[in-house]
Amino acid sequence: MPSYTTEHYVFTYKEGTLAAKDIRKVSKIQEKCFARICSTLKVDFTEKINYFFLDSAEEVGKLYGINEPINGFAIWGENKIYAVYNDKIKCIGPHEDAHLISFVINNPKSNFIVEGLAMYFDEKWWGLDNDVWASYYKANNKDLSISNLLNNEEFDNLNCEITYPIAGSFVKYLINRFGVDKFIQLYQITEVPDSNDFKKIFHYTIQELESLFYQEISNVNYDLQEIKLLLEQ
Repeated sequence: MPSYTTEHYVFTYKEGTLAAKDIRKVSKIQEKCFARICSTLKVDFTEKINYFFLDSAEEVGKLYGINEPINGFAIWGENKIYAVYNDKIKCIGPHEDAHLISFVINNPKSNFIVEGLAMYFDEKWWGLDNDVWASYYKANNKDLSISNLLNNEEFDNLNCEITYPIAGSFVKYLINRFGVDKFIQLYQITEVPDSNDFKKIFHYTIQELESLFYQEISNVNYDLQEIKLLLEQ
């Protein structure tokens, strides 16, 4: 298959596809994402990232090893990203790149922390700010607990349309309030962080941070009808 190389990427795609047509535009988007992620996390990523664009989520899912459609995934250690690029789904942007680049710092075991950082760079889920979704889901699920979501079993038991934007919103809160250096300290903890870890880094327990976070996003305004329409799609 043909490929297109830039300073930090090698993009591989099928001849005659939409990805082939848009590859120069896509490469500029990804280079901007790369620069933003590295600058924010204060890391140097010296190896090229290899992007493989496929026609469908089913193809990507098979490569991932499951019989379900997925839009994209990254392989740490090989610096590879497999992603859908077609008329309806364009799996580009910072998410998968953030996974690869952040692994220079560490590979945390908490999916909430890992996906939260990627979603922090995405900023949005289905076109709406992560804060909007976090506010909506909390308002409709009083028992939604971040301290529980830190554990992979709890995180994986909920749909990603709930867990991903909440994680992104919480990471945004931590970075905006305490600074990226403090968040990087959290990211450097390999095991699932406990309340003592949060207390040591942020001077608040996870329960206190959760309360402060939900208090802040409770003031986020959103169009309930717009959210319902998106959820029905």
